[in-house]
Amino acid sequence: MRIAGLRKGGAKPRLFCIKMNDTLLEAFFLIIIGMLARVSGLVEERDNRILSRFVFNVTLPFLVFLSMFRQHPTFVYLKISLLIWLLLGIFTALTYYAGKHFIKDTKRLGVFILTAVGGNTAFLGYSVIHSLTGDAGMPFAVVYDQFGNGLFIYTVLLILISHLSQRSLSFKTVLSSVVTPPFIALILGITFPLSLHLPGYVLKSLDLVGNITTPLMMLIVGMNLTKPVRLHSLPLLGASAIIKLMIMPVAMYALAFLINIPPFPQKITVLQSAMPSMMTSVIFAQLYELDESLAAQIVFGTTVISFFSLPFIWSLLR
Repeated sequence: MRIAGLRKGGAKPRLFCIKMNDTLLEAFFLIIIGMLARVSGLVEERDNRILSRFVFNVTLPFLVFLSMFRQHPTFVYLKISLLIWLLLGIFTALTYYAGKHFIKDTKRLGVFILTAVGGNTAFLGYSVIHSLTGDAGMPFAVVYDQFGNGLFIYTVLLILISHLSQRSLSFKTVLSSVVTPPFIALILGITFPLSLHLPGYVLKSLDLVGNITTPLMMLIVGMNLTKPVRLHSLPLLGASAIIKLMIMPVAMYALAFLINIPPFPQKITVLQSAMPSMMTSVIFAQLYELDESLAAQIVFGTTVISFFSLPFIWSLLR
């Protein structure tokens, strides 16, 4: 069932809410399978990295390309991108200046900013939204992740994190972080000539590859959730969770309403803004010598909490 096909009245909104809950339960069950596979030793860290690289570089670009290829570019994409930069800019400034007063260790401050601002809009966001809406919601989810969340993180946030860790950041590093296979697929999907029709068997093949992305992403999310939360991390975990899972989606809804984003794209952008802390926070913590253990615990904690917060956020939007 596609959101775009819903109309007011009747039992359809209730049926969609049920579908949403069922979809999230299916997604979270896949996450649990991934966790069990990792904890039991059936999958090692090396296997997890290989699978993640395969999904990010191979299957995800096909999903992104087809999602954008099947939709006509609209001015809404630009509005959403600018809206996300505004939102993330505000929250980056707030977490930085507020955090400086309460967090004296810059390694922990950097992790707090990363986890409170950056969302898991790719691995978890794509999976949830594609499961719920099919191709209808994916263009807006992709624009949010690539033009908004991704570009902001790999430019503004990385510059800030490199400053906190007192490490240099080269233009080559930023460029290689931004120009990824999914980003290239996004550009190709938007600019691909509409007059050119791909053969049916080509589209079917691309669909087969792209459609395995969602379940694989869910398994990967589970494989990464193996770090237990320790007592001393609870204050920053709680602060990051409140900001990322509650305050940010409310702020996104208010801003989207003010600049008149249409209802359906508005729902997708709010749901993306409510995603838990991004998995790559742990990688950034490693690269920039921040508190890696704290990053892993906050990612784990916010992801578990999102099992309950995402259905609640969506119920408010329906």
